[in-house]
Amino acid sequence: MERVFEYLKRSITIAWKTVFFNFLQYLPFFIAIIIVQLLYGMMTVSNDNNNRVEYQHVMEHYDYHMVLKGLNGDQARYLLEDKGAVFKSDVVFDVVNYEQYKNNFNGEERFDIYLRFKGETQGELNQSVKRFTSGYEKALAQLGAEGTSFTKSITTLLNFEKNQRANAITFVIITLVLLALSIFLLTSLYNIRINQYKFQYGIYLTFGADFKMLFSTCFWELFVIFVVTFIPTMMLSTFISWMFYRVSGYGFLFNGLSILKTFLFTLVVILASCWTPMKIMSVKDPMGLIITEDNSNLVTSPRRSFNIFAEKFPTKYEFYSIWRFRKYNIQLLSSAIVFCALFIMGLYMADIYNTDLNYPRPQFEVDLKDSGFEYDELMSKELYAMDGVRAVEINDNSTEAMDIASHMLVKSSHVRLFKNLVTYSGTEFPEAQNGNWRVSNDVVYTALPEEQIQILEDYDIKLLDSLSSLSDCIKDPQYVIVGDSVSNVPTFKYKVGDEIWIGVKTGQIRSVDSNSTGRALLKSQVSYFHFEYHKFIIGAIIYDIPSGSTPIFMNLDNYKTITGKTPKATSFSIYVDHGITPDAVNALYADIRDWSHDYGDVKVSNTDITLLNAITRDKHYGELYIAISLLILCISPLIWFFSQTLYYTKREREFNILQSLGAIGKEIRQIYLQGGLCMATMSLIVSIILSYAGSYLLFYVYNVVVPYFTKENVRYVFYMPWYAILTSIVMSVFCGFFSTYLPFRSYYKHRYSLENGGAGKEFGADE
Repeated sequence: MERVFEYLKRSITIAWKTVFFNFLQYLPFFIAIIIVQLLYGMMTVSNDNNNRVEYQHVMEHYDYHMVLKGLNGDQARYLLEDKGAVFKSDVVFDVVNYEQYKNNFNGEERFDIYLRFKGETQGELNQSVKRFTSGYEKALAQLGAEGTSFTKSITTLLNFEKNQRANAITFVIITLVLLALSIFLLTSLYNIRINQYKFQYGIYLTFGADFKMLFSTCFWELFVIFVVTFIPTMMLSTFISWMFYRVSGYGFLFNGLSILKTFLFTLVVILASCWTPMKIMSVKDPMGLIITEDNSNLVTSPRRSFNIFAEKFPTKYEFYSIWRFRKYNIQLLSSAIVFCALFIMGLYMADIYNTDLNYPRPQFEVDLKDSGFEYDELMSKELYAMDGVRAVEINDNSTEAMDIASHMLVKSSHVRLFKNLVTYSGTEFPEAQNGNWRVSNDVVYTALPEEQIQILEDYDIKLLDSLSSLSDCIKDPQYVIVGDSVSNVPTFKYKVGDEIWIGVKTGQIRSVDSNSTGRALLKSQVSYFHFEYHKFIIGAIIYDIPSGSTPIFMNLDNYKTITGKTPKATSFSIYVDHGITPDAVNALYADIRDWSHDYGDVKVSNTDITLLNAITRDKHYGELYIAISLLILCISPLIWFFSQTLYYTKREREFNILQSLGAIGKEIRQIYLQGGLCMATMSLIVSIILSYAGSYLLFYVYNVVVPYFTKENVRYVFYMPWYAILTSIVMSVFCGFFSTYLPFRSYYKHRYSLENGGAGKEFGADE
């Protein structure tokens, strides 16, 4: 143990002296480790507060796990008297409350029973729910009258522990992402450092240094920086998180484990960041490192002298030979600009978060199937008369085109570039010209009663000038309302007034392969089926409506003509007013339940979307994304100035040699300036390309990939925030130029060519 303490004391002492005697050289590592600790410190403190916020919200509104609705008297007594329990150990729930009411349609007495399950831990709770499902629910079903059923609703209290596990998984994923980002940052900085000091590492290896010694030196240097910055950075990250959560009304929680998590996270980052560079360095040929000391093997020196275009030496020669700096430029641009792109992606993530939070989702789902009724004008008047009801949307009045072997025909000029739609090759469409029409069965036909039009008013709609309102599109059978996207990605470039044709299957020449799907199936249908084509005029275009398939809204008669179905309205969703409180939602829920009793066996469920949105808002992910984005942006100038300062410091002797060959101070200045302008130009181009690519990747993931798993379409508009892209461009151009110009000012002020082996004339004495 004594030897261990001696080793630690010696290693830390040497590292301490190395770091603080060369403070300016290690300053970028101080800043980088502070950023790493801030990033993860904010995340771990925020995660603890998010769990607290969710728990407080849920406990304010629910003290029960499950509600069984519409029970008859026998079923209610079975639960109230707990006839399923023989022994005390069989008791798996408590009845928190029950409500008795009369079904006004048939006069039957019905009950709603509120249950809270036994269990101190999530495992015990799950076991109680499992026993209830396998035992009690079967018994309740046997006690029910034929043709009737009860409704079971799960509250967010039962899902709270599941949500906490989901939050924990999300936290682990974010931790891995930040871990990769942090390792990339410190590894990039250390690679810059060792690339500029390969001669020094070559000497170390020559005198017997191995991986263990190199890694130990690197680790303890970064560890000293880590220890010095840890406490103030942890305090700052906690303060920033407190600023976010102080307005939530639930207080602020600081868990001591956050300190341990952040400590371990940073320690792992340091270990990983030292391992790879030192492992690579330890297997290098020492002599190869020594002889590549000039510009650290990042510059390809010409092997022969030649005169380029007879241009003046040395400025034009330097400009035309910029290719020899390609390795260095690529390394710098790839490591610095990527953080500007991540900054823009972070702000786009904040916008996605806000879009998802404000996305209109139904508060209540109503099922009329067992009642024998359909949604009609009377129901509409009754529901809209209730305070808080904003809109009612019918759910079962849509048909996918592929389900009825139908398709849509559009002109090829109305399809965006790179959208690989099937070219129409049939013979039954009289308007077709070879190769000028495209066919798609990624279409959903929706019957739109006039009352439902207000559902579309939340979206960005372009209306034909000759029409006064969307109602005109429904009243006139020649018009339809269409979306412009497939899988939330803009696919068509219609204009209002354009024509589309819809094919309705009337027969077939032969059957198609039952195993074919997608494009192959559509081509076979066009070739082997008979179709009757109906022309429609686009009266309105919806640009931001969520779309798995392209939506086409039409009146009820057209819907029946196209699909062969009579629209039904046996289930619908109820949307509530914007800004409604969870308490007001609970009151409205009671009103809707009372209303449902007049229509018999009507099932009403509460999605709790208002409560979930309130929880999400108080988690402050939007502010957190912005804070993380700003921290990531700070990394870019750090890499720029650290790399360029070391790079041009190494080139100072080269410039002195140029002076000894006749170059004057003005020409040396031009070399610096043209290097700065070149880097500014390249950083501008690379910044725009990477930012666009990164933002589009997020757009595609959230619009196409995520809905595939969640089965919910939310439309996120693709855009690059102008303030973000402007900030990124200004930052990249500024850093690209001034990271070159400032080393020139330092060289101009402090260096003299005679003292550095030059021609013996003070720099700047041009004349």
